[in-house]
Amino acid sequence: MTITTASVRLSLAHNAALLLFSAQVVSAQTSLPVYTDDFVNGFTDWSWALHNSANPSPTHDGARSISVSAAVWEGISFHHADMDTSAYQDFSFWAHGGTNGGQRLQIYAELSGVPQPVFVLPAPLTANSWQQATVSLSALGVANKPNLSRLNIQLRPDGTTGTFYLDSVQLGAKPPPVMVNVSVNATQALRTVDARHFGVNLAIWDGYYDSPNDATTASLLSEMGCLAVRLPGGSTSDEYHWASNTSWTNTWQWPTSFPDFMRVATNIGAQVFVTVNYGSGSPQEAAAWVAYANGDAALYGSVNDPALGVDSGGRDWRTVGYWARLRTLTAASNPDHQFDFLALGRSAPLGIKNWEIGNECYGTWERDTNTSPNHAYTYAVRATNFMARMRAVDPSIKVGVVGVPGENAYANGYTDHPAVNPRTALTNFGWTPILLTTLKQLGTRPDFLVHHVYPQWTDALSPATSPDNDTTLLQSSANWEKDAADLRQQIADYFGPTGTNIELVCTENNSDSGAQGKQSTSLVNGLYYADSLSQLLKTEFRGFVWWDLRNSTDRGGNFADSIFGWRDYGDLGMINGLNTRHPSFYAAKLMQWFARPGDKILNATSDYAWLAVYAARRANGAISLLVLNKANTTNQNAQLVLNGFTPSAAATIRSFGIPNDEAARTNGPAADQDISVNGIAYAGANFVFSFPPYSMTLLTLVPDPPRLTAILPAPGGQFVFQLQGQPEVRYVIQSSNNLTNWVSVLTNTLISGTLNVTNVMAATPAQKFWRAVWQP
Repeated sequence: MTITTASVRLSLAHNAALLLFSAQVVSAQTSLPVYTDDFVNGFTDWSWALHNSANPSPTHDGARSISVSAAVWEGISFHHADMDTSAYQDFSFWAHGGTNGGQRLQIYAELSGVPQPVFVLPAPLTANSWQQATVSLSALGVANKPNLSRLNIQLRPDGTTGTFYLDSVQLGAKPPPVMVNVSVNATQALRTVDARHFGVNLAIWDGYYDSPNDATTASLLSEMGCLAVRLPGGSTSDEYHWASNTSWTNTWQWPTSFPDFMRVATNIGAQVFVTVNYGSGSPQEAAAWVAYANGDAALYGSVNDPALGVDSGGRDWRTVGYWARLRTLTAASNPDHQFDFLALGRSAPLGIKNWEIGNECYGTWERDTNTSPNHAYTYAVRATNFMARMRAVDPSIKVGVVGVPGENAYANGYTDHPAVNPRTALTNFGWTPILLTTLKQLGTRPDFLVHHVYPQWTDALSPATSPDNDTTLLQSSANWEKDAADLRQQIADYFGPTGTNIELVCTENNSDSGAQGKQSTSLVNGLYYADSLSQLLKTEFRGFVWWDLRNSTDRGGNFADSIFGWRDYGDLGMINGLNTRHPSFYAAKLMQWFARPGDKILNATSDYAWLAVYAARRANGAISLLVLNKANTTNQNAQLVLNGFTPSAAATIRSFGIPNDEAARTNGPAADQDISVNGIAYAGANFVFSFPPYSMTLLTLVPDPPRLTAILPAPGGQFVFQLQGQPEVRYVIQSSNNLTNWVSVLTNTLISGTLNVTNVMAATPAQKFWRAVWQP
């Protein structure tokens, strides 16, 4: 145990007191290509001029260029999902005037679809030759913005209209600074950490929950600091029948059942999210699941509860015979799947609090057997019934519904139930406005709104055109603040003041929701995990559940050399097979030393986009500082300034990066593949530290030792001393008669920097000593 102390002695006589990592693995100064033989890095073709983006000649670089045969005011357009421009300084391209030249071009950009100022190129294009045009992002009105969505090159009327050519289009990177300025405000707490922030999805196709593999799975979850799990497994939830452990109309059973999950979840003491079957299930089936999990242990549910009843499939969820059958769920085919509360080490209900109605029900990829599938109005009406029946079984549960940012997102072609925003008077047809409007009209309030985030999607049929890009992925975490603001505004607009207590929860996040390439198993995805969770912790999202613990090996995605990494397979799981750990596992493991439930997230800033910094005030008063170097070749030196906190010179450093991942590649010692632990002896309120490329570094900074000072003169029969420490730090006052055996007499977390302590003295006091200690 580390103890920093201050002591005071009383005797009878007296007192003494970045990398920009884009289409190629090169230096931090590399720009982000927009067009190089094709639209790349997540940019797509939104042009409204006649053009050929695979023109073979002339070209500036590579094998293809864009030929443009535009009428006046027509243009070439490069669209991207809202992206952060803080790492870039200009927009450039090469242009060729064709046979005659003389074309006049203008450029403008858009922020979330809103056009910004126009920049007119000062000279017309030259015939039969290439020339480069470079425009600062400041001139385009998009410098240091989080939501660049489009770049447009447009033909003006004051020039010729002959065919011209474009090539080598890019965003130019800012050069990395010699010294990055990092600042932490220890007095400004942003949010409080929740246990649900450290979650991971479990899946019914993961076969490692039977004995003895369940012990290994539980051990891995504990090792990574997991405090919440979600089941039964993404989109499978909307066709999963929990009682039979089957999907849809199939009769075969999944390797892992609800009881299997709960054995492990109970073992590690995790909170649980359960996603009930909306797409092909019934409210009665969902209510029965709640009853089975949270009902009376002897009956496995309140069998006469009217919240259950007969569903549309003719199943009577009240029958005693049905509940009796559940007691030995699938026991005949697999004894490991037998369920009994006593087998879980419990004689009481499981008390699962978090329940979701369906999974991504707004998506047309989701199973939905309703007459109007993937319809927000239908979903809201049925969700009201789900919530009523589930809450009737257990009124203490929290029930969430699925939502999406954007007032017109996922309308899915339905216009039969428009939603009018009372604040803007605009009519919208998107999923979330209709959902919230309908729930409000029906008098039903959900406990939380569920959000899923995958910044990329790779088509298994054409992985070569995958948007997977390490640079844009490592920028995408900045969107959490925007998503939180969007969803909260929609709740305020469409649900009104009674929606204030509707929480926001993310129950799925990973890098790519499509076919998986090597990025998913690379160090970059580990960095993305740490960056994504840390950004989310600064917002009002009250939960974060990563997808997922084990998924499957996938070789159908992007394995291009432009993607960092060495594994020859993709896998969204943190673990492959029984216990092969991916970098995302170690990122999660590292985060348990960053923050735990009840800790405070602090305001921390960096003046360089590729060196991200996050800070937390631990419950014991220490400060953890997480620094992510998202540049893959450049060490970044940083001046770390701590405002409102003075650390001890000794600090613990935990890190994970290229050397650890390289040890995994070469099958090095297990200790070398794991998180590295070191220390420094020169920390302070202002000090310099160097962060290796592609690294996660966690500095644990403990408070400087406190001081005790006697206050003289003191009232008769009293001894008064002053504890001098730091605000928000927890100190223990101890006393001793012999400097060997110490007894704790007072524990206090300081509000200011000092605390006066008064001791009543005996008439003939013996020698006594006091000290103040800080304990981890």
